[in-house]
Amino acid sequence: MSINKVMTLEAAMAHVPAGTRLMMGEFVGAGEPARCIEYMVAHKIGRLTLIAVTSGLRGDFLMGKLFAAGLVEEYIGTHVATSTEASDAYLSGQMRVKEIFPMGTWAEKVRAGAMGLGGCLVPVGVGILDAPGLFPEMTEPKRTIEINGRTFFVEEPLTAEVSIIRGGRADALGNVEFRYMAAQNQKDIAMAGKFTIAEVNEIVPVGTIPPERVGCPGPFVNAVVQGYTLEEQHRLYRDNWIKLGRLPKLPEGEEA
Repeated sequence: MSINKVMTLEAAMAHVPAGTRLMMGEFVGAGEPARCIEYMVAHKIGRLTLIAVTSGLRGDFLMGKLFAAGLVEEYIGTHVATSTEASDAYLSGQMRVKEIFPMGTWAEKVRAGAMGLGGCLVPVGVGILDAPGLFPEMTEPKRTIEINGRTFFVEEPLTAEVSIIRGGRADALGNVEFRYMAAQNQKDIAMAGKFTIAEVNEIVPVGTIPPERVGCPGPFVNAVVQGYTLEEQHRLYRDNWIKLGRLPKLPEGEEA
């Protein structure tokens, strides 16, 4: 009997109730699971602990809407100011940020969670990121260990109850192919979640994606949902870049 992991958006998002510890693939707006985010905003799924490398893109765009709607209770990432909405949520006290991690450290913490490791040893930031008072929300000093005369932070793994990744194509078995920057470390993110949703531009028959193009194998994915088509996705991003003044407006009546 074949396994079909294709689900409706509603069925997949039923696994994301309020209070979920949620890990999401993205990089300053690139690779965000648009329809899953829009579902959370529309259904006001709040009290989220959001684990993502950045806080998204400014301009009230996708992930930024989660912060603007007050749905994120705690953020765990590398930068809280890539979106104005996240900055406002943090500075107003609406959202908690215990500490900020260097990007490589964050990625290693996710990888450690993906691989079932007890953590990772990181020398980056020793003597800086452990300065007293730097992160007021931290109740205990960062742990360190000495190895061969060097000091390392002992960083715990990052895991989540649910992970949501975004791909270009996927098949019914959950094999996902990524496009360009959207690859990031999404396989690790998928593996670090107890339940993983893959939102994709296109769902294709099994065997369509060449084995060497599979960026995340099916065993690490629990649900595949249809996202925006590639054309719709391009339009979504183009419109936001025009709004931000990063792209020129199209002539009246013309559509890209």
